[in-house]
Amino acid sequence: FLLDLPRNAMTSSVLNKQIMICILIGVVPPLKSVLGHVQNRISEIDGKKIDWHDSTIAKDADDNDKPTLILSAVGDFSPDEILCAVNTEVRQFLSEISERNDNMENEIPPRCEIWASAPCPLPLMPEGLSLLVEKNEESNWLKTATATFQEWGLLMQSSMLNADEIAELRCLVDKAITETHQMISNFRPNIKLGQDVFSFKEIASRSQERFDLRLLETDAIRFVERHVMKRLDVAALLEEVLGSVEGLDFDLSVVYSRPGAEYQGWHADGQHISGAMDAGWSRNGWKFDLASAYAVCLFIPLIDLNEEVGYTQFWPGTHRYRGLVGFGKVGEIAGSTYNGICNAGDAIWYDYRCLHRGMPNFSTVLRPVVQIIFKKSWYMEKRNYGTESVVPGNSGFA
Repeated sequence: FLLDLPRNAMTSSVLNKQIMICILIGVVPPLKSVLGHVQNRISEIDGKKIDWHDSTIAKDADDNDKPTLILSAVGDFSPDEILCAVNTEVRQFLSEISERNDNMENEIPPRCEIWASAPCPLPLMPEGLSLLVEKNEESNWLKTATATFQEWGLLMQSSMLNADEIAELRCLVDKAITETHQMISNFRPNIKLGQDVFSFKEIASRSQERFDLRLLETDAIRFVERHVMKRLDVAALLEEVLGSVEGLDFDLSVVYSRPGAEYQGWHADGQHISGAMDAGWSRNGWKFDLASAYAVCLFIPLIDLNEEVGYTQFWPGTHRYRGLVGFGKVGEIAGSTYNGICNAGDAIWYDYRCLHRGMPNFSTVLRPVVQIIFKKSWYMEKRNYGTESVVPGNSGFA
C-alpha cells in the first residue's frame, strides 16, 4: 500500500542539482534471491543512478499480515519509474525460476507496490537485529556498544542497577511524585491530572496519564552520581559518544505513565542542531558525515517493562536524518521499530535525535522510568518544560 502522507511533508531535497528521493517498495514473494536480483540488475534508470540502501521483511497489515520484502531505493527518479523497473525485473526473474523448477512452491503471484516515499533515506531495521550488547570475557563491550549506538542511535544494556539500588531510587521517585501531585492540587486546583495538558518548570504532561517530572532533590542527584556516573562503563561510553565526561552536564527526571496512558505520538526529544550535518544521502553517511551527538538519554525502568505495563518503542537509525520528523508511521508499517522491553534496572541508551514513542499502559500499576540526559555543557533543554512554576510567583526554582 502507499502511505498517505501530506505532500508538503514530502518536499524533495536538492543535492547537486538533482531532486533526490527515497522510495520504499514492497515485493511479494519476499525471497532473498529476488532482493539480490533486483539490486544487481537495476543500477540506473535512464541514466539516473540508483543507490540501494537497507532491506527488511515486514508484515502487510492490508493483506492478512503477509510477509513482504521491503526495498529502499535512493535517487532522482520518480516513484513510477522505480516501481515499473522493479516490477518488470521481479516478474521476469520469477518466471525464469518457474520455468527451471516445476515444483516451485505454489508460485505466489508476484506483486510490487510503493509503500512510502520521503525527502531523505528511510532507515530499515534488518531482521533479527539485536541492540542488546552484553559483557563477556570474549568481547570488547565498549567497542561494540559504541559502534551499535553510533549506527542505530540506540543501545540496550542489562543490569545497570541491582535490586537494592532500584528500591532506593523508587522510594525517592515515589516521594517526588506524591509531593508534586499534592503541590498541583494545592496551587493549580483547576488542572485535572491525567487529562489536561500542561507544562511547568517542575513537571509536564503532554498526553493522557503521561508525565515528565524533574528530579532536583539532592538525594536523587547524589544517587545518580554515586551509582551511575561513577560506573566505568558509563564514563567510557559517554566519552566515546559525547567527549570528555568532565565537560558534560546531566538533567534528571522520571517519566511515568499511569494506568490508562495511551499511545504517544512519534517524536524526537531534540532536533538536529542548526547548521550541523546529518547523514545525507550516502548509505554510510552515519559513519562519515553525521554530526556527533550533543545529548544522550539514558532510561532506567524501575519496574519490568512488558506488553501489559508498556514500554518505549524506538525507530532505530532515525537519529541520522533531520527530515524524518512526521514520518514515524513509516517505521511501524515497514517493521522497523524496536520495542524497549526489558527488566527493572536495565539501561536503554538513545541519541536525543532518535524518533520514539511511549506505548499504552494496560495494567493497573504505575510505570516509572528514570531519565538521565547527558549533554554537552552548551546545550540547554528548553523544549520539554515550561517557564512558570507550579507554585505561582516561585521564581527561585532552578
